Amino acid sequence: MTIPDEHFPDEHFPDEHFPDEHCPDEHFDVLIIGAGLSGVGAAHHLQDAFPRRTYTILEARGTIGGTWDLFRYPGVRSDSDMFTLGYRFRPWRQAKSIADGPSILRYIRDTAAEAGIDKHIRFGHRVVRAEWSSDDARWTVEAVHDGKPVLFTCRFLYACSGYYSYDTGHAPHFPGIERFGGTVVHPQHWPDDLDHTGKKVVVIGSGATAVTLVPAMAGEAEHVTMLQRSPTYILSL
Repeated sequence: MTIPDEHFPDEHFPDEHFPDEHCPDEHFDVLIIGAGLSGVGAAHHLQDAFPRRTYTILEARGTIGGTWDLFRYPGVRSDSDMFTLGYRFRPWRQAKSIADGPSILRYIRDTAAEAGIDKHIRFGHRVVRAEWSSDDARWTVEAVHDGKPVLFTCRFLYACSGYYSYDTGHAPHFPGIERFGGTVVHPQHWPDDLDHTGKKVVVIGSGATAVTLVPAMAGEAEHVTMLQRSPTYILSL
């Protein structure tokens, strides 16, 4: 969405920045949290509509891509069509609308590089706190970089950080799991060296990840079972 200038009038974005004593480290008109699909899209719209405004993206990890770089399990792909999920300003051109993860990752990174957005990203900056001051009309944002706190101030704070923890995926406790002699894997932290060839596999759950994972593993595994709590219905259209 392109926002007309009257929604961000000049008094909200003064050309001069705060005096140094008000800026713990650096001040920007806008801070964006997260360099994934939405963070790159937000940056593109921002610099296109307001080229004079300053911004930076704080990314906790060391690379662009968010979800599409984090997930490495077999068959990872979108569960929404990319003609809808992709950027309006750079439409998805590939034939596959339900695209694989590497293709989506390449799309995000190419978009960031072409628009120069990658030059505005601070990698390894994990945001841990944000505090708004009505008197000063600004945010103070604390991030951790190389184990040390770094402070920023901004007028607008744009959170594009997703809705789940990148550190630890949801893992319910199953009594007796500690006695299981096989390998237990969470799709969010899929080992690069995991070989499921000839193995008997149980996939717990029937959501988008499981629907993607089961057919991708079935080709090499001896047998794959989806263990689900409630029925899932899939219709081929």
